[in-house]
Amino acid sequence: MQEIVDEVIRDRDNRIEQSMRRFTDPRLRPGARQAKGGFLPVLGAAENVEIAYTPVTNRDYDDFLEQNGKAPTNAAPNHPAVNVSYNDAAAYARWLSNRDGVTYRLPTEEEWEYAVGHMPKDADFNNGVSTSTTPVDAYKQTLSASGAVDMWGNCWEWTVTPKNGGYAVKGGAFDSPRMKCRTETRDESLDASTGYANVCFRLVREK
Repeated sequence: MQEIVDEVIRDRDNRIEQSMRRFTDPRLRPGARQAKGGFLPVLGAAENVEIAYTPVTNRDYDDFLEQNGKAPTNAAPNHPAVNVSYNDAAAYARWLSNRDGVTYRLPTEEEWEYAVGHMPKDADFNNGVSTSTTPVDAYKQTLSASGAVDMWGNCWEWTVTPKNGGYAVKGGAFDSPRMKCRTETRDESLDASTGYANVCFRLVREK
């Protein structure tokens, strides 16, 4: 508990700044948290940035693998795609960008935090309950600040922010203590060339 208190004190100014930018964003209007084409505006971040409603699923990722002559995972279709390295997640974003003619990429750590907001005390998500992933919409009643789902727990999510020789991951996972799932956790980073059973990825789209 003291660790959380100390963190809140250290992060106070950042929290205030993020809240003010989010609530003064000109895009804050009725319906802002309704996904359009599977993406939502990230209030407080650049106006051209939208975040995906869910992480990339096994169904999505298998399409990519098959289109590139690779064997599909054949994993549960609506679960988040895990065991995907940062490098492979970035390759997926490039493939999708070329296919759709728009820019997709992984979010920065800051964009991810703007999208998720502060975790409510009563937020319900997959951590310490299951020993593996759950469908991306299993806890769809728990909405982030942007209206996206599955941003706390279930799987860590890759970001493009370099950290400690790897890249920052956010959100915690099914095997994480609840404290590690908080938005403010910023000490987790992983190797870009390795896939992990508890790490997935979510895209942002630039309009």
